[in-house]
Amino acid sequence: MKGGVTKRIDDTIKALDDKQLKKALYLTESHPKLQRQHQWLVEAAQACLANKDNKNICEEAIRMARDKIKDTVSAPLDDSSLEGLEAYLPGQGPTPQEEKPVASPEQEEEEYENCEECHVAVAAARFADICAEKPEETGGCELIGQSLENEATEPVDWLKAMIETAEKAQGSAKEEMAGTITELTDYLQGRNSPLLEALDKESKEAKSEVKNA
Repeated sequence: MKGGVTKRIDDTIKALDDKQLKKALYLTESHPKLQRQHQWLVEAAQACLANKDNKNICEEAIRMARDKIKDTVSAPLDDSSLEGLEAYLPGQGPTPQEEKPVASPEQEEEEYENCEECHVAVAAARFADICAEKPEETGGCELIGQSLENEATEPVDWLKAMIETAEKAQGSAKEEMAGTITELTDYLQGRNSPLLEALDKESKEAKSEVKNA
């Protein structure tokens, strides 16, 4: 892999080194040559979400995804270790029964399509990119920065942070953010997502508190 694909993989690995899983998901999303890498990241994200109370499991899942992605750009013949040497010897490779089935692009796409948290993470990564590229139009994106620093940020909290950030933005940044939110909410509405119900509930409660204050 050369050029843009290699650069994107390098950026993805750097994001994972910095524990920026959301950014890594964004970098590999919808790229025809990075479907396998994106699926590894989706699996890591699902592991993190399923084990929110166990930071070690999440970190291990991210590390494993990072190592797999790194291997896709490493030349195996340059490896001086003995690991995997059997595969080059007659009759020593894995049998068909031992080989792990590889998910088809259709299966990978279906798994991602069903992962609401992954879509939220990708949208948040887009917001972070817009904030970095157009700080003068976004005002620094304090809420997005706080959400990125907080590993306990829930999908609903991300939605709130993105909406509030878009409302304060200006110019082309505001347009890009609004488009990202529209795309995300259309997806969530199509799935009758409980995330939107929770967001609506919190919004009503907040208005009620203001009214009664």
